[in-house]
Amino acid sequence: MQLEVAERLAAPPGGRDYGYLSAFTQFHARAEIMLRIPPGAFRPPPKVDSALVALRAPGAGAGLGVADEAAFADFLKVCFSQKRKTLRNNLRTLAPDRRARALLEECGIRPDARAEQLTLAEMARLFSRIRREANSH
Repeated sequence: MQLEVAERLAAPPGGRDYGYLSAFTQFHARAEIMLRIPPGAFRPPPKVDSALVALRAPGAGAGLGVADEAAFADFLKVCFSQKRKTLRNNLRTLAPDRRARALLEECGIRPDARAEQLTLAEMARLFSRIRREANSH
């Protein structure tokens, strides 16, 4: 696959390349770039570098206790919907700003954090907390 996509699949939290695709992939599998492939390896040579990526199950999701994987994927979409904004702003579609701020604090997440700074474990903890609150109303 294209190297840029491979780097996004395997990107760790905190980096520029980490986003929804990274989180979703890593929830289901461990992504590792095995080999970088130069354009000259193909005929005709593409204008991009390529990579061979290994996806090994299980991913991080196996140990996170997320009961509803489809709902968690939707939650990740909300979290990463506007990468330039803080997570708190993206969560406004799920909770009023004051409540979103409180939920982040309850989960030990800074109110000014961006989605790409959180690990999958932190995302799962926040998801679980939001679901618990939604189910209690």
